[in-house]
Amino acid sequence: MTQRKSFNWFALIMLVMIAYFTTVLVSQQVHLSHVSESQRIADKRLEKAKATNEKLRKELAELQDINNIEKLAREELGFTKEGEMPYQTTRQ
Repeated sequence: MTQRKSFNWFALIMLVMIAYFTTVLVSQQVHLSHVSESQRIADKRLEKAKATNEKLRKELAELQDINNIEKLAREELGFTKEGEMPYQTTRQ
């Protein structure tokens, strides 16, 4: 008697399923890597924006103080109070 080997459909189906799930898993890992990189970049941009925002808040607070406004007007714009003589140094 000769034994005829039959094709093992179960093994083929299992192999196809393993290949499919491996492909899905690798694809998800690649996608997760891209998402993590995007998150890292977004976090850096957020920190930079927070620092800029804080700097602008401080500048706004300084510009709302009348003493600072007067100091800026005198130093940067050359304004004087009534009766004062402006003094300018020569620039080298």
